[in-house]
Amino acid sequence: MGSYVIRMKLYPEGSESKKEEIVNSVVSSLPEGVYLKNATSEPIAFGLEALVVDIVAPEEEGVIEKVESSVSKAKFVSQYELLGVSRMSSKLPGNK
Repeated sequence: MGSYVIRMKLYPEGSESKKEEIVNSVVSSLPEGVYLKNATSEPIAFGLEALVVDIVAPEEEGVIEKVESSVSKAKFVSQYELLGVSRMSSKLPGNK
């Protein structure tokens, strides 16, 4: 079985929300077997920054909806945008 990489843009509740607080909140809200792979900041306006996260989840039915639901309920996250979902390769190039 493979895995999905789910890329989401998270909008903070306010400018006082810190990246570390949002990341910790999202990580603690994720379902079992799902983990945060990467998180980067992206400027929005007036000092406000969104967080773009890559979340890895097992390739199973309904997992994307579970991740969306858990992230939407995470503390410090006012809203989210699903940017994309792709399958994560389990084979590295050059390996046979």
